[in-house]
Amino acid sequence: MPVMALILAGALIATAWATEPAPPAADSPAAPSSVLLSPTLGRPVFVEPGATFEALAQVAEAAGPVTVKLISTSAPAVTRSLPLPPDLESSIADGRPLLLRVPADLPERTYDLEITFGASRLVGRHCVAVKRLGPQIRIVHLSNMNIGDLTAPDFDQRLIAEVNLVAPDLIIASGDFVDRTAENPGALWERLPEFFSQFDAPAFIACGDHDDLQQYSKHVAVNPIGSVELGFLRGFAIYDRPSRPISDDPGQQQWLERALTAPGDERLKFVVAHDDRPNLLLQWRKRGVLPKMISSTRLGLWISGSHRDWDGVEYADIVRQAAPLMYVRTHQSSTATRDGATGVSHFRVLDVTNERVAAPGWNSSDVAPPSLPTGLLTCTSECPAENVVAVTVANNHAFRINGLQARVLVAGVPEARPWCLGAELVSSHFIDGTWDCRLRFDVPDKGTARAVVGSGSTPLPPRFTVRFDMPTVLRLTPEQTPEGLEYASAANVNALIYITNSGAVDADFTPLLRLDGDTLSYKVIEEPGPPALAYRLHLPPEGSVTLQPDLSALRTTPGRRELQVYLTGLPALAPACQPLTVITAP
Repeated sequence: MPVMALILAGALIATAWATEPAPPAADSPAAPSSVLLSPTLGRPVFVEPGATFEALAQVAEAAGPVTVKLISTSAPAVTRSLPLPPDLESSIADGRPLLLRVPADLPERTYDLEITFGASRLVGRHCVAVKRLGPQIRIVHLSNMNIGDLTAPDFDQRLIAEVNLVAPDLIIASGDFVDRTAENPGALWERLPEFFSQFDAPAFIACGDHDDLQQYSKHVAVNPIGSVELGFLRGFAIYDRPSRPISDDPGQQQWLERALTAPGDERLKFVVAHDDRPNLLLQWRKRGVLPKMISSTRLGLWISGSHRDWDGVEYADIVRQAAPLMYVRTHQSSTATRDGATGVSHFRVLDVTNERVAAPGWNSSDVAPPSLPTGLLTCTSECPAENVVAVTVANNHAFRINGLQARVLVAGVPEARPWCLGAELVSSHFIDGTWDCRLRFDVPDKGTARAVVGSGSTPLPPRFTVRFDMPTVLRLTPEQTPEGLEYASAANVNALIYITNSGAVDADFTPLLRLDGDTLSYKVIEEPGPPALAYRLHLPPEGSVTLQPDLSALRTTPGRRELQVYLTGLPALAPACQPLTVITAP
């Protein structure tokens, strides 16, 4: 990473204010005598295994031996000492960044950075993301938290499990972490680094108008203004508050515009601002440069804090004029019931490529992808045998979510690499007698998937092919019983499902058919008997069976759905799915 990027990330506290505007003088915190300037909790750095990154520290007295370590306390814990650069002493004396190399075999995680100078110890929590980024980058947005509000006494731990399950590359947090009414705000700020360190991904964190700037500078980033770089993306955090918008801060405007228009930088850009009023976009419109700034800078995302999802009405005019920029505003990410929030923590998932932004459940007719309430994604595990772990992931959202990931620890030996049935084994690292495995799941709407991972000899799994013969548009006719019970019927739709044992072993299993969270009855064409919810079947290799789902009485709603076939009774559970568009007949 070039030195300029570190300066933009809040480095060089003694000299960078001329390049990067400082916070308002009345709020500026005093710099401690020794401080890690970059990377920090809220200004992470991304680096591939075997590559280098830069770290910058202000040290009052660089006496004694110097050590640099990357530390992950997540089990199994990993600690690695990094080789020291040959120009170490002159870099420290001159205040230049240290160029540090990551071991090529280091597991991909987010690490604490620890630098010791004799008796001095500087730690950047959860700030070095060792990761190979692909052509798609997944971002999770966490909005206002207001911890210490009477309805949000602490950070919501449910966010950690569910955000880790959707496996973002980066978390963006847009401020307002500790509420002004909190009885003990200092204690809550002390807990904030621990909360964010429980996420697998690093966080890029803006400062809100309710946040104490001195506490923010101590625990998050020295400067509330900064940047982050990851792959084809470059992001900027600005200090934009209702009481002092960026439109009233010429120095900050100049810094951001200079960074956005850097010659030769063709990366996609995003801006994180706490104020949900897009003040800089409005200022650009006033100056008559809005379309030019959007197109010439490749500014694709404007992410703001708030208590509610964007309704498509507020600021609609400026958002429309800033197209194709996407305006993102997310519901409260805590239980605080502020300004219309529901009391349930939400988060937003954005899948970004160099050309477009997608999100789970986003239809083109929606003004923005929906944020996700906590409580609808779960991951459980059990150990059915020695050195074997079964992992079940459930998605109770009304839309498919791909790319869910679960981290699984399996006992074993280095010679016996892990195997996996029912999911993609994304990575595996042997650490202290344990295989640290990461599994990927693609799970349909109101669906589930189960994988089995183990070490040692690979079992011979049963294999099946499932084929659907049915229309992709399901037309429903509204019906009603004499007692007034309403339902929908697609009894006139001819639908068949063909299941073939394509493996080398006999298999006993029970098919379950699911649509919109309900289990459907079906007939086995080759066998006598009425429709039933479940039939226990046996198929030899190359044997096949035909199922006819009963679509005469359904409880579903119009929209995109998937007819799901689960073969229960087998070690793994990976549903075969037929995408459907459900409509109601006139």
